[in-house]
Amino acid sequence: MGAIMISELKKKPKTLTILLVLALAVLFAFQTNLVLADIPDVTSVEPWTSGTDTILNITVRHASPTPTHYVDAVEVDIDGTVEAVYLEGQSTETFLAQYNMGEVTDTPAVQARAFCTWHGWSSWSQPVVVPEFSTIYLFLFLAFVSIAILLVRSKQ
Repeated sequence: MGAIMISELKKKPKTLTILLVLALAVLFAFQTNLVLADIPDVTSVEPWTSGTDTILNITVRHASPTPTHYVDAVEVDIDGTVEAVYLEGQSTETFLAQYNMGEVTDTPAVQARAFCTWHGWSSWSQPVVVPEFSTIYLFLFLAFVSIAILLVRSKQ
């Protein structure tokens, strides 16, 4: 009786090993792909002026777009007011979305996020303060003030 019990114990590890090898063979027989959650990323928000309007260029990165997996919207938060920009679809991994803020009369903080049809919303981008005056106007103003000061001093 002791000999039968020992031989049964010896068979169980072999059976378990065979089952484990078969289970691994079945898993590897099916082709599997590594799946990564590629949440979109707003890489930059850059304001520029066109006439009196301030336009935001929002750069979004989202890898591996397909006809069913793409970024279809971008939200812009301007000092707590959220507006949506709906997109036609995504054809490249990095693309540009634009939002027209209209005429800006102060210096609002702006941030953006993108919506993926599979993974949902990205995190908000870093806030960007939109200047009331463009850098060119600021440069021209400082140049004018500097010249005026030099002219006043030279007459004294």
